[in-house]
Amino acid sequence: MDTALTVEDEQRHAAQAAAEHAHNRFAPVTYQGEQWSLSHLDPFAFYHDPALGYQLQVVVIFSCHCFTHGIEKDGRCPIPAEELYQADGETRVLDTVRYALSLDVLVPLINALHQRHIIVAEPGNNYVTFERPTATGEVEHYGVFFSVTKAKSRKKRLILRVQSAYLRPLTERQRKAKKVKFDTLLRAAYEGRTINA
Repeated sequence: MDTALTVEDEQRHAAQAAAEHAHNRFAPVTYQGEQWSLSHLDPFAFYHDPALGYQLQVVVIFSCHCFTHGIEKDGRCPIPAEELYQADGETRVLDTVRYALSLDVLVPLINALHQRHIIVAEPGNNYVTFERPTATGEVEHYGVFFSVTKAKSRKKRLILRVQSAYLRPLTERQRKAKKVKFDTLLRAAYEGRTINA
């Protein structure tokens, strides 16, 4: 029988889970003389019951793609060396817009996934957008690509990996893509099922 955790127990266990993924933290970087703290992208964990009758622990991990873009998309040659960022065997370019959005929008959006419908980009890779009006009255789409997988070494733990997040228009395929609720996505990941696009 499952014993419900107290709020204090959940907070303590969530902090321990985040600490187990400390190797996914980013050191501060300097961009054009300004120091960027990346601590807002430290791994964190929360508990959620996706209509299973018990809580799952969800550990959130971010990739450097949330604050960098690819060299091939930059267009400058050469790119200033101090704007290059290396992680996980690839070299990317620090991006002021992605960084600002990661500060203002990304973590609150992840925390609100249970209130949103999520576009299924492809099986195993999921996608959600955040729409916000611009100063000119148009709408921007902030695309957040993420996957959810069952942790191999811990029972009742899922890993939500934010693979990338940036402004982008929706494609026609994405406009028509299947939408699912966060609970459905978590249950499928926990039970080892794939949600088809």
